[in-house]
Amino acid sequence: MRDTLLLLSTPLVALIFAVTFLVIWQQDRARTENAALGAGWLMLATAMLISQFSPPHMGRALVAITHVPYTLAGLGIASGILLRVGATPPVRSFLAIGLAGICAMALTQTVGNSIKADLLITNLTSGIIMVITTQIFVVTAKRDGIERFMLVTLILVTAQFFLRPTLAFMFDTAIPPAEYRQSAYYLTLAWLFGFGSVLFGLVQLAASVKDYVNALKTRNATDELSGLLARGEFELRVKTALAKASSENREVALVVGDLDHFKQVNDIWGHQVGDRAIAGFGAMAGAMIRSSDIAGRVGGEEFCILVWRADENIAAGLAERLRARTSELDISEGALDVRLSASFGVAQWRGGEGYRALFARADKALYDAKQSGRNCVRRCGVDAPIVNSDEECQDVQRSAAESDIAA
Repeated sequence: MRDTLLLLSTPLVALIFAVTFLVIWQQDRARTENAALGAGWLMLATAMLISQFSPPHMGRALVAITHVPYTLAGLGIASGILLRVGATPPVRSFLAIGLAGICAMALTQTVGNSIKADLLITNLTSGIIMVITTQIFVVTAKRDGIERFMLVTLILVTAQFFLRPTLAFMFDTAIPPAEYRQSAYYLTLAWLFGFGSVLFGLVQLAASVKDYVNALKTRNATDELSGLLARGEFELRVKTALAKASSENREVALVVGDLDHFKQVNDIWGHQVGDRAIAGFGAMAGAMIRSSDIAGRVGGEEFCILVWRADENIAAGLAERLRARTSELDISEGALDVRLSASFGVAQWRGGEGYRALFARADKALYDAKQSGRNCVRRCGVDAPIVNSDEECQDVQRSAAESDIAA
């Protein structure tokens, strides 16, 4: 009875994993690894159900029939594991190995009379696929906790494809085909595979859930239209950066930018053009800042950048460069030539100053820029000339990058 319950529960667990992965994939279809894992576990459940409910007299034919879904299960699961860590599955190699296994199985079924050869082919086919998967995983995967645990389970699963037949044959030297499902080999396979599949599936499921949660966090932290940080995430990161600047005695500055006459853009050309303007400006700003800088969309058409390790001159240079490039953005609609301009305010951080106070000063400088006719850069409380040429802006930015690297 205990063995019967195990034999029935194992395909049920595989089916639960298949449904779970497919449901996760439905929530985020860009994560194709979940589709591959779902298909792989579905094939595995299918193979095990065929094994459980086929007539006992099938003997060697049962091994040949289930060889195909077992191989497809290995291909799906292996591909899902590799896709998750950003590796490209060697699909052609996998298919070639699977086809070779099917051909070898057909040959042994035709000219041989030993079920042990059939079982060895089935295990070697899946084992070789998992060996290749493990090798690629080692090279590609990160080294965080879930990846380390997955690597351990990969090694164990791969090893059992080679050790399981050897150990079973030691205790069952001759397996009559008609008694295959009552053999020590079959029961050993069921126990090991039942335990191993649950552990293996749980690790994959934990990794998928972790990826899904991280994707949700990233989605919530990012403004969908501009591609920059959303306001809440931006302010959180800026406050953290200001605390770091205080402890390390670093210079930072804040740039606040606003697209000029944006309401007119929406009213005259429509919200699609307005959305294209936001998206274009966000992409441009994201490409022009350094990795140490922080950029976010803090209002409808208002953007903010914390320039790390920069004084007011460097930040003003960045702002002027953004201003000049804004007029080059192509957001035209059909025959209409739509051009944008933007105004910017810049404030250098004063040690000990909070984000709200810093933002208020930069926003005041932005207001001054608007009052001065728009399409310009103004600094907070500093009577200094504005950088006017694109070449000067590039020189300022290059100096900032060089100082960052030197430190």
